[in-house]
Amino acid sequence: MRIIFLLLILFPLTSQASFLFNYGLNYDSETEASDNEYTKTRTFHKVFLGASVNNRKTVFFGWNINSWTSTVTMGGGEEDNYSLMEMGPKIIWFIGESQNWYLSGEWNPYVTGTRTKLGTEGDIRGSGLGVGAGYRFRLSRLWGMGAGLHYHSMSMTDETIDNAKEDISDKVTNIMPMLEISILTK
Repeated sequence: MRIIFLLLILFPLTSQASFLFNYGLNYDSETEASDNEYTKTRTFHKVFLGASVNNRKTVFFGWNINSWTSTVTMGGGEEDNYSLMEMGPKIIWFIGESQNWYLSGEWNPYVTGTRTKLGTEGDIRGSGLGVGAGYRFRLSRLWGMGAGLHYHSMSMTDETIDNAKEDISDKVTNIMPMLEISILTK
């Protein structure tokens, strides 16, 4: 009974939360044709699903999933690559009730995937952080489209190669623009 009373105080029956679904995409490719020839590609996906946590419906809290791959091929044919998934809580704050400009912060305590380095493939684990800022154009009552600039940092804590687990302290950081599409309910 106390739990129901507490819930009624915290979440009034008359309030309705807005929900936000946001998808962001970054694709980057670079090639150098010289004596030290290399090719680099990266695809980064960000998915967020959250609900408003204030009456003005400008702060959204929810779950974030990042999925990304990165490949670097050196002139001799040696290829290093990452294929990772990250998950964790994220907060998005729209500056003003027009819900156009936003700031975001995420913490991803769950990072898992594979990396190939110097021809050796291993399973890696770690955690990640990210911050971002962007602008959302309203296309209709529900749909929005925009762009953001995101900083992402991922720290690897352990790597397993051929069933041998090793503690590591490697880090990957990215600063990337993203095209974004969103669905925002009222």
